[in-house]
Amino acid sequence: MELYTQSHKPFSGIGILISDDISTLPISPLYDSKAKIKGINLLEQLLDLSNYSNLYHDGFHILSTDLKITHSSQYFYPKPPKHFTLDVNNKHGVRYFVAKIGSTLPNVKYTAIVGGDYGVCIFKNGQIIKVAYND
Repeated sequence: MELYTQSHKPFSGIGILISDDISTLPISPLYDSKAKIKGINLLEQLLDLSNYSNLYHDGFHILSTDLKITHSSQYFYPKPPKHFTLDVNNKHGVRYFVAKIGSTLPNVKYTAIVGGDYGVCIFKNGQIIKVAYND
């Protein structure tokens, strides 16, 4: 939640995936180079990565279960399970649906998104388990 409350303009929003085993996940790096992550703690690092001026602000950032950034700026493209339905009346964008679908994958512990328009959403097994809306 602090990531949302401490974000400043120009905040791009952020997608987070928590996993200790990414070997079978449908991810691909968006950039050839590795991000130089600034900040002494996870909050500062994610705030830096979510700033529009940071080249690596796009995509999902992968954290281990001990909350260390292992990969930044990953194109995450999970396929919806057969039983999964998307609410087409939902006003959220692609990042929301990717996080929701991606949280159903076996090696994914949680996914989370933070956006200036909608706040914080944390997903597990395709369900929102925590949400804090933008006031």
